[in-house]
Amino acid sequence: MKLDIYCDGASRSNPGEASVGVSIIDQNFEIATISREIGIATNNVAEYCALIDGLKYCVENDVQHVNFYLDSKLVVEQINGNFKVKSQHLKDFYNEAILLISNIENFSISHVYRENNKRADELANQALDK
Repeated sequence: MKLDIYCDGASRSNPGEASVGVSIIDQNFEIATISREIGIATNNVAEYCALIDGLKYCVENDVQHVNFYLDSKLVVEQINGNFKVKSQHLKDFYNEAILLISNIENFSISHVYRENNKRADELANQALDK
């Protein structure tokens, strides 16, 4: 199984009430979603939490081939090793993501523009609008 996973984090204010949205796609069909509040957090923390939720789904379901798509350039570039993780409060999230990625045989992560990440954004906002 090869999946495409779209992730987004939302924060109303920064920091503020935050949530994650994850859309899990198999051959152009959405097979699962994650939409949950995460409490008070920054947008960057919410973005990392969305990625981590998607990665946990992969590990729990033994998904070994996955492409992740996020509209957070910061998170994508940090995971790809192009940006250093300077912020101390993001290092734990980064380390957790890297540990989860080590369990996946074929992993990629790419930046997409917000307009190409609408479903994950919708899921994140649904969690806050409940």
